[in-house]
Amino acid sequence: MATKHSIIVFTGGYSGEAAISRKSARMVMNHIDSIRFQPTLVHINEDGWFIESDGRQSPTTLEALMADPKGYIGAFVMVHGTPGEDGKLQAQLAAVGFPHTTGSAEAVALTFHKGQTSELLQSLGIPVARSHQIPAGSTWNAATLIESVGLPCFVKPNETGSSIGIHKVTSMDQLDTAIRDAQAIGGSGGVIVESFLRGREFTAGVIPAEDGTPFALPITEIRTDRAFFDYAAKYEGESEEITPADIPDSLRDRLQQLAIDVYNATEMKGLARVDMMSELDGDPHVIEINAVPGFSEASIIPKQADALGLTKTALISRIIDQTLLR
Repeated sequence: MATKHSIIVFTGGYSGEAAISRKSARMVMNHIDSIRFQPTLVHINEDGWFIESDGRQSPTTLEALMADPKGYIGAFVMVHGTPGEDGKLQAQLAAVGFPHTTGSAEAVALTFHKGQTSELLQSLGIPVARSHQIPAGSTWNAATLIESVGLPCFVKPNETGSSIGIHKVTSMDQLDTAIRDAQAIGGSGGVIVESFLRGREFTAGVIPAEDGTPFALPITEIRTDRAFFDYAAKYEGESEEITPADIPDSLRDRLQQLAIDVYNATEMKGLARVDMMSELDGDPHVIEINAVPGFSEASIIPKQADALGLTKTALISRIIDQTLLR
């Protein structure tokens, strides 16, 4: 009988996304190939790291995991928000030479900061919304901001995910309150104010192909009656996700290539998702890239893989094979 490879699945985190992270990690635990892999679930929270076994949690540390006789070969990172999407966990793993399923600490930290990601993509000629950054602790002039980005516009904490703390602003008198709220949530990362992109919203997961090159999954169109694809739309059923999107092949190809271009530009590894906005006859624009996207039973990427005929188990194995075992 072939030896099983021991894998750590990290979950939890310190942000409002911890609950979603636990659902994503549970999906990995439920669908990982049990013939090839032996997964161990490790929760990360403010009190430390905890191994889950038989429904109970026991304290652990990275050093203890590295010394475990199971001989873990790598980590499947399912921590949304901090410390899984801001590079802190990746930096810890890199310091002890431990392979993991995401990009490097530096790459992940970049994509966690919306403003820095937007600046990088713009410098490479990749279309993004017009934007203005407000560093933490700095002041702003509402009239100048509106003149720069127009109305309506979006106010976002630079360093949150799952649309937490995002405001759609339709009048100047809403702007100051939106910025103060985003600052309170975003902390030291500051705030970005972006122009409103008109069009239809699309998203594409990007995974490694069997040869290791980036491969874009089928496109999903996101429709919602809410002001935008916010937390309720994402996680409380207030949106319609159509996979594959009912769009011309030419637009599908452009969106998939754009997703791959962004994945490469930001030096992502393993699983990532690129959110985009496009009119049918216009240039697609990038909204953001998710370095550790939602991966629960109800998440977009498993549905895209299913539309391609790739099972959850096969998708998980692909990610492990290409990012841990190569």
